[in-house]
Amino acid sequence: MSRRVLPLIGVIAIASTLAAAPAFAEPAAPPAPPINWQPCAEKPEAECGTVEVPVDWSKPNGATIQMAVVRRKAGSPEQRIGSLLYLQGGPGVSGVSTVLNAVPFSPEIAAKFDIVSFDARGVARSAGVRCDMELLRDMPEFVPDGTPEQFERVRGYVKRLGDSCRQHSGALLDNLDTASVANDIDVLRAGLGEEQVSLFGFSYGTLTGQMYAERFPNRVRALLLDSVVDHSLDTEEFVTTGAASAEDSFNAFVKWCADTQSCALHGEDLPALFDTLYERAKRGELHRPGSNEKMTQTALSEIVTRGGYGPVWPSMATYLTRLRDGGTADVAARSQETLPDKQKTSPDETALFCADWNTRIDSARHFQELWDRQEKAAPHLRYSMLWKFASLCAFWPAETKNPQHKPRLHGPAPVLIMNALHDPVSGYNWATNVDRQVRSAELLTYDGGGHGVYARNQCTLRAADRYLVELTMPKPDTHCPAVPPEQQGSTPMSQMASGR
Repeated sequence: MSRRVLPLIGVIAIASTLAAAPAFAEPAAPPAPPINWQPCAEKPEAECGTVEVPVDWSKPNGATIQMAVVRRKAGSPEQRIGSLLYLQGGPGVSGVSTVLNAVPFSPEIAAKFDIVSFDARGVARSAGVRCDMELLRDMPEFVPDGTPEQFERVRGYVKRLGDSCRQHSGALLDNLDTASVANDIDVLRAGLGEEQVSLFGFSYGTLTGQMYAERFPNRVRALLLDSVVDHSLDTEEFVTTGAASAEDSFNAFVKWCADTQSCALHGEDLPALFDTLYERAKRGELHRPGSNEKMTQTALSEIVTRGGYGPVWPSMATYLTRLRDGGTADVAARSQETLPDKQKTSPDETALFCADWNTRIDSARHFQELWDRQEKAAPHLRYSMLWKFASLCAFWPAETKNPQHKPRLHGPAPVLIMNALHDPVSGYNWATNVDRQVRSAELLTYDGGGHGVYARNQCTLRAADRYLVELTMPKPDTHCPAVPPEQQGSTPMSQMASGR
């Protein structure tokens, strides 16, 4: 980070306006110098650059960071429509790396739009947040036992983790919310020389898209939200709807296995098998295939949930078979980054998540009650991956600058929401709720499982591309047929964590 007056005078003006205005007010468009694009070192066919933004938007004369940005120019300049901003999920996943690795859109979109993305503040190349590696490795199980002592141990752990993140990341830790990211995006828009931009938000990137449309409605040409985040939920709703979505995905897996002879567990009582594995894990008797490492009950539930991302149900059935039999597996159960022992810090997404979610857990009794309600919403899995973040954010030692609220999207651009019927993490229950809350929105349903809808099949692809190119919305209550999981490839389960 540097500490000096920003050279972007227009950025200072917009920051001052934002500090004094409510979140939905639209400041005057700031002037900004063009971005100094250069061929990317990793992929010279793409262009890389940086945009300077304040660490704290209420203090534009204070410290700044360089936000890393990437662009792939339209393949057919004569047909160019404008810039399409790809808002990556996570939080904590690099948008720059995603666009460097491959164009995340169809050839038609790549021909007609400059595809632009960035690493959000606190992510990777944009002053990525780092925390004590040993603390991250020693993260406890957030399963309450109803005692004040265990509740205080959890609270103490979260404080130590948060303090370590602050030590290694500084004041940025208090300014990681997606509303601040929305302000950063508008500086990027100005640097691109665009009066309006089109936005494609994936997963957690849909929250970024909603925040930008709230603050800058007239600068949005199009807003497509793929696998949408419902930011209106209180703590109990957050954990119970998340658990219900994970359980729904598991039930879809059970049905697929019952209907598919090639499923390794075809003809078996899958729910009963999972319950048995869960109890073994709870007693400390379940081990990762081919390893002496014990698998906890929450890790088991998380693995099954991540298996629904693809979905990679054929691999999941094989994996559960080998868990049952104690054999080895040819798929990775979870994504774990191996870091050298000499490295003392590691990236972590907790601070990013907690900047947007003000969860409240005020006692050991409340902690237990929330867990019990989560278990009721997911009778088999008993757990949602969102529970960990709810537990962490309840005690996180940094301000939640963008707490939950209903989306205030009242701009002229129509909003297209796309969601899978059996998404294990951005559940269909979230999509229908956001659709009800945004009057200009239309919901397209993919009648299958998985996380991410855009390129599932020609139905989803055509609907999305027609919207982005022509601003033509699909008809109300449009449904696209599901692609059988066995026809979606054999993506390793270890990759399911990378596109949150």
